[in-house]
Amino acid sequence: MIKKIKKIFKKILIKCYEKYSNKELEKKLFVKNLLLYEIIARSRKIGQRKEYRKYIKEPVNKKMFFFESNLAKQYTGNPRYIYEKMLELYPDFDYVWAYNGNPNCIPGNPTVVERGSEKYYELMSKSRYLINNTVFKNTFFRKETIYLQTWHGTPLKKLHYDRTNVDIEKRESASFYLRSRSWSCLLSPNNYSTKIFKSAFKYNGQILEFGYPANDVFSIEKKYEKVRNKIRNELQISNEKKVILYAPTWRDGHHIENYMFDFNLEIDIENLLKQLGKNVIILIRGHHMSASEDVLRKLPKQAINVSHWDDATELMCAADILITDYSSIIYDWYCSKKPVLYYVPDLDNYLFKRPIYYNFKNKYNIPFCQNQSDLELEVKNILNGNYTFDKQFYNDFCSLNDGNAAQRVIDYLLSK
Repeated sequence: MIKKIKKIFKKILIKCYEKYSNKELEKKLFVKNLLLYEIIARSRKIGQRKEYRKYIKEPVNKKMFFFESNLAKQYTGNPRYIYEKMLELYPDFDYVWAYNGNPNCIPGNPTVVERGSEKYYELMSKSRYLINNTVFKNTFFRKETIYLQTWHGTPLKKLHYDRTNVDIEKRESASFYLRSRSWSCLLSPNNYSTKIFKSAFKYNGQILEFGYPANDVFSIEKKYEKVRNKIRNELQISNEKKVILYAPTWRDGHHIENYMFDFNLEIDIENLLKQLGKNVIILIRGHHMSASEDVLRKLPKQAINVSHWDDATELMCAADILITDYSSIIYDWYCSKKPVLYYVPDLDNYLFKRPIYYNFKNKYNIPFCQNQSDLELEVKNILNGNYTFDKQFYNDFCSLNDGNAAQRVIDYLLSK
């Protein structure tokens, strides 16, 4: 009886707003009444592509997994490492990758589709399992679909609804909100992130606090050494060299187009290398949303632009020291228990635009630099063996890192 009443009530609500266009509906309801907006958006299937709907009546392949990472720009992240574990355990399943790069870099024999193509929507509709770390070009999937959102890091920067310093329309787009309502479950690397995901995404669905599959390698010594040697060989770096990975995040306020932003190197690489000597190599990896190619076109001999490199985990295995800023890469890196330091010359300006969840300058014992001379000094200290590992940081963010996160995810998905 209660279900019947709810159905009738929903129909009445939907009827009341049928005269409004999707844009008008968003303006009228999205900020004021999220639940009502979602009910009507679902009834209209807002954001569900017609190319996807064409195949909804066809049967679902219960053994088909559909993967995408970083808007199909890269073969990387948690989707990659779940896929590779699946390939090891279930080679007879059907696998699809949305990937716009060279398909030869993906092991196994998956079907590789271009993001947004007809085949993309067809196989997405037919797949039982969808796995992504950002967003698909579709909302509201068929009821037989299980959609795992793996996300892509432990948050330092405030996300979406937690960004109370900006207007609500800027905190959360209606498009992302609807996409996140389609998640069957959300992967979390630690308890800290679980709490934030609930508030930042207004997400009340299933959260899998399993750790990140991308970090499993740091707990499997043979695999780690194999990846480390492979990447160093590909980059032509000998074992006796010390490798620094510089991996800054993208910056708000320097938007170019779509999901791309200006890149500022911030470090005088040539001078840093002069201070550190000939035994040091610096790898520079711009964020996949940063337009870094022009800036990094001319680098000193001991510096290598690895922004084109799909997988950050591989680079972390190859490196000995990490320099970063506000990037979530630090939480993944710390699983390796290798030295890291912050370099944040634009701290005040950055925090004015993008508040953070905790005072990362003072809370943990991690070297913190705001100018080039301090950076050079701290890197020298680390190279000379003067570095203290912060057990509290590790316990807060990396305690689930035991090499079995991918297995836990797969066991959960197949149990559904």
